Amino acid sequence: MKTISFKSTPANYTKEFLGLKRNTIRKFDMDDDREVILRAFMGGAIDELYVEIEHTETQEIFNRKVTDVTFWEGFYIISW
Repeated sequence: MKTISFKSTPANYTKEFLGLKRNTIRKFDMDDDREVILRAFMGGAIDELYVEIEHTETQEIFNRKVTDVTFWEGFYIISW
């Protein structure tokens, strides 16, 4: 089991936490370990992946099991 972490703005965090927005879209700079993990998940080398989302202002955190990762036009769409 692997976990990748991201920070989310207050408006997005609330929607993500409540399940109204069940994904996050990310673009990575070079040499980001999270991209390596996402590619491994997409390729089947990791079968269980969790995403940890942190509220940028309150530092509250929630975790969700990743159900899909899609790579589209340079962006990763991480769904739970």
